[in-house]
Amino acid sequence: MKNWSGHIYFDPKFEWSKLDKAFQEIFEHIVEQKKNPEDLQFDQVILQLNLEEIKKNKKPIGYIKDDARYKLVFPLDRKEMIIYRGVVSEDVHEKTEEVEKILKNKKIKYTVDYDKMLLYEIKRSKK
Repeated sequence: MKNWSGHIYFDPKFEWSKLDKAFQEIFEHIVEQKKNPEDLQFDQVILQLNLEEIKKNKKPIGYIKDDARYKLVFPLDRKEMIIYRGVVSEDVHEKTEEVEKILKNKKIKYTVDYDKMLLYEIKRSKK
């Protein structure tokens, strides 16, 4: 199945601190390993900043680096995690399923949907 984005919705009562034990593994599945030391260091800093926010029970900042294959987005107005790729791809569905497995293993409740980004809706309506 080809998708633009995978959406993982958390319960409105969900606390971000529950992601503490799952976030590093999720991050490692989304962010591809870099060979360039500068990129690797950047990714490690972003991971640490996300973990610090989660420990404070705040929404993580995500991963939206311009040249990244996948982006991990946390919308400001809801308890949601979005796995996004700039093109329609089967990989998005697979990455979302990998994140689902991690959340299940950590007993975090969620629901999943696909292609619910406003950008996707605009592109689809133009066809």
